[in-house]
Amino acid sequence: MSDNFDHEMSVELAEVAAHRYREGRLTRRGLLTAMAALGVLPAVGFGGRANAAASELVIVNWGGKAADIIKEVLGETYKAETGVDVVIDGSGPSAGRIRAMVESGAVVWDVCDSGPGSAIILGEAGMTQPIDYSIVDRAKLMPGTDWEFGCGNYVYSYVLATNPKLLGDAQPQNWADVFNVKDFPGMRTFRKAVRGQLECATMAQGVALEDVYDVLSTEDGIDAAIDQFRKIRDNVIVWGSGSESQNLFLQEEVSMGNIWSTRAHLLKDEMDEGSFAVSFDGGVMSPGTWVVPKDNPAGSEEAMKFIAFAQAPELQAKWFELIGSAPINPAAASLVPESMAKWNPTSPENVATQILYNDEWYAKNQIAAEEKYVNALIN
Repeated sequence: MSDNFDHEMSVELAEVAAHRYREGRLTRRGLLTAMAALGVLPAVGFGGRANAAASELVIVNWGGKAADIIKEVLGETYKAETGVDVVIDGSGPSAGRIRAMVESGAVVWDVCDSGPGSAIILGEAGMTQPIDYSIVDRAKLMPGTDWEFGCGNYVYSYVLATNPKLLGDAQPQNWADVFNVKDFPGMRTFRKAVRGQLECATMAQGVALEDVYDVLSTEDGIDAAIDQFRKIRDNVIVWGSGSESQNLFLQEEVSMGNIWSTRAHLLKDEMDEGSFAVSFDGGVMSPGTWVVPKDNPAGSEEAMKFIAFAQAPELQAKWFELIGSAPINPAAASLVPESMAKWNPTSPENVATQILYNDEWYAKNQIAAEEKYVNALIN
């Protein structure tokens, strides 16, 4: 479940950073800084494996183009503070690989950039260590992202994006408007996969934020959300990747839709003034997650110290400025430039209008809901 989620978002973040770099809006050093902070990094010359010594910490993620990112940014800074080298393995911290390492007694990773679902599943199976909240500061985490066996490292949202120029007088204000093709004509876009989509269809029926997952916990609730998509599917173009959703707006093929906030972060600068807007009202916030494998070579305390180091609000605010991944640390919101605050998924005013992605719900319902969703929307 969450392995797919983790990989897709890691690719998304890498693509956004690369896009900024190609535009000339991000320097090479800026690109390295942003991607290092997010843990979107490549393997560094040890074939996807690293033998951690007592003096080094091995961080594993889903890879990327910049081989020396974490060494230059977080790694060197962390070493200056602690004397510990940081080594990067970009081969991908899938739940299956973490489990295999632990069960075989051959653990070579210290900290993994994962997702809430993997954190829950691996923790319950005894494959990962509890987060030591005497070292990692709960106050520097968004409420609800301090799980027993994992803690948040960044946030992105599924948001309502619109092109006001194409819409004219019919400007959708909420998800109910998006599903109303009579009063709000035009093409919409939704994700090809079910994650982050049923929530908006449930809100479109008038369900309050706090009740969304309760309603979706029943088969009738799921079917009612699916039916919303079935009714409008002739007005929908699906997107399978962040770049696809971005191009649909750039090419004016759609006038509204549900996309990632990371792509909205790019589109606000790429589209003409007045032709792109975002609403976080009814958005779904989704966090990345640090996990620590059981018996990690550098030791639990060192892994926790690194996670705590990565909570610095100044660094997290910079992540958002560069590529749109929102700070998990609430204190970082005040450090985001005022001109960009409205685009930040974790600014206080935007948090107040969103819900947090419920991985427990997806663990139970995703497979069945996915089949119904694809059949109704894409067939």
